[in-house]
Amino acid sequence: MTEVTSPGARARAFLNPRSIAIIGASADENKIGGRPIRYLKLAGYQGPVYPINPGRDTVQGLTSYPSLDAVEGEIDLVVIAVPAQDVLAAVQACVAKRVQGAMVFSSGFAEVDDEGRALQQRIVEIARQGGVALLGPNCAGTFNTRIGLLATFTSGIVDKPPRVGSISLVSQSGAFGIHMIVLAAERDLGLSLCLTSGNQADVDVAEALAYVAEDPDTEVIAICLEGVRDPDRLLAAFEVARLRRKPVIVLKLGRSEVGAQAAASHTASLAGSDDIFEAVMRQHHVYRAHSIDELMDVAYACSLKRYPVNDKVGIITVSGGVGILLADQAEEAGLDVAEMPAASQAAIKALLPFAATRNPVDVTAQVITHPHLVGPMFEHMLTGGCYGSAIAFFTHIARNKELFGKLLPHFEAVAKKHTDRFLVLSTLASAETRQHLEGLGYAVFEDPARAIKVIRALVHFRAAFDAPALEASATLAATALSVMPGVRYDEFASKRLLALAGIPCAAEEVVTSQSAAVQAAGRIGYPLVMKIVSADIPHKSEIGGVLLNITNDADVKSGYATLMERAQTRAASARIAGILLAHQVNGGVETILGVTRDPVFGPMVMFGLGGVFVEVLKDVTFRRAPFGRDEARRMIREVKGYAMLQGVRGAPPSDEAALVDALSLLSVYAAAQGDALASIDINPFIVLPKGEGAWAVDALIESSAS
Repeated sequence: MTEVTSPGARARAFLNPRSIAIIGASADENKIGGRPIRYLKLAGYQGPVYPINPGRDTVQGLTSYPSLDAVEGEIDLVVIAVPAQDVLAAVQACVAKRVQGAMVFSSGFAEVDDEGRALQQRIVEIARQGGVALLGPNCAGTFNTRIGLLATFTSGIVDKPPRVGSISLVSQSGAFGIHMIVLAAERDLGLSLCLTSGNQADVDVAEALAYVAEDPDTEVIAICLEGVRDPDRLLAAFEVARLRRKPVIVLKLGRSEVGAQAAASHTASLAGSDDIFEAVMRQHHVYRAHSIDELMDVAYACSLKRYPVNDKVGIITVSGGVGILLADQAEEAGLDVAEMPAASQAAIKALLPFAATRNPVDVTAQVITHPHLVGPMFEHMLTGGCYGSAIAFFTHIARNKELFGKLLPHFEAVAKKHTDRFLVLSTLASAETRQHLEGLGYAVFEDPARAIKVIRALVHFRAAFDAPALEASATLAATALSVMPGVRYDEFASKRLLALAGIPCAAEEVVTSQSAAVQAAGRIGYPLVMKIVSADIPHKSEIGGVLLNITNDADVKSGYATLMERAQTRAASARIAGILLAHQVNGGVETILGVTRDPVFGPMVMFGLGGVFVEVLKDVTFRRAPFGRDEARRMIREVKGYAMLQGVRGAPPSDEAALVDALSLLSVYAAAQGDALASIDINPFIVLPKGEGAWAVDALIESSAS
């Protein structure tokens, strides 16, 4: 057996097999067991193909064998195309033959009922014990256009098989994956590899991605994902792809909320499963598409290998209305529709006096009578204005061969000179003209608005490729303590754990009498805040359990009495550990830090600004723990309310460095606890002016049941 040397090694048998057998091979080319043979012959697969059919001597002109063990040569890949009840025996035959991989087309397993789930588990156990990688069941097959591998039963490629190219597709859903392949053929996009994982009972999307990320012929990766089984392997593959400057575009199916949320955790109530997935993709520089069209558009644009040098977008248009529409959409997408420099505007005016020159540059349809001006206008925009991308809207002109023939040499010259810019020509064009323009380096879109999303994605990838390797997270403090299972810690105990992990907390003590309260106040110093301490009262302010601005001993005594009375009358069943006295932190910006345990990705750290930003606007962001200071800084600057930390209306800038340290340390502590941790809420975490630090003012930690 082949030694597994990389995370994606097992996928080789399915994407680059040296020989193939088909159990359930059919002489009928239109049957599920017949189509793979038909396609392999059609595509010119050079390795040996062994039909397995005990009832025939030949199948589609190939020698047929009664069983796998009757084949003398070694077999890399076995395609299983038999009814579900016969799959077990087929897998056992694969183990006996010591094949590399078994791909199961058959359905009727875990996707159907419990009986099917049990049968699926059994075939996986047999395959693993025998060292056979298993793909499926219920998968639609694999492709490798460079070796003529079309191991599928779909009818979608009969009329137009995929052509060789640089885009690789990985899909959990078989039908969805095949749909993307057919769409790619319709758009004339070249493909390299494709794998559908089906029920992914054994080999999953992450393993396929790991293989594809290292494939030298793959330059763009598109993924259709339903669920994540091995997040660590998936995220590691994302990083391999990024370091090799291969863009990864993911279309995620399913955007439901997390089923179970901790009622006491503010963080958990804000963390829907889709929010978590979005955050993890962002953390690992993956572009998330939200439709099939967007997935294919971005993959197409990436295949042109022109990544913008900046986020500035220049627009040249023969329609003022379309120019305005594009400018609006570009700004909404976060792109910079910067005004042309005055010198460039003047130069264009000199060439075309009736043009509107600010950006969009409206040249009107009259430019068609002055085709020689196309080059200079692009030159002033790309060189003078330093735009990383340019969209030229020329409506249906490309369909007029005579007119477009006069413009084409100038478009060619622009593309040849500015190879570092992303150029879009929005026009209605024939397939032949489109292919010619794409060969020059232009992306061609009938609807220019689709180009806006594409440019946003390309800007994202340029930044991702230029980003350094993932920064190592900090080391867990030696003083840090693990959480105990099944415990909801009160505020005092929670902050003690956080302080030991390196999270700064204000000086505080818990007391159980008025006299002890006065003595503690003397040690801590005024002003103080006083709070009820109870793990049973997560939201103390709701029962009046917090008193601010305690400035003297008399306030301490009366405050103690008031809080104990409120605890007894407003939360009679709650266990009261005492009254907490803490140094009152005044000023600064209130933020919220939190941790919630996602069932797929594990501990996730949340950050947001306090008050209306979190309560009403839900202006928060997430990251998978652990992470370093650079990621923490990126996280902080992602929230819409970040300007509050920079200083507004005369307020000084906040101590962002202290906040960065706290977030990264929190992530390290959360990761160390793993599944033992249910949630952490630090609310508020007050960030003082620059150089003065930041403090956890209130906190709540809850561990998992076991």
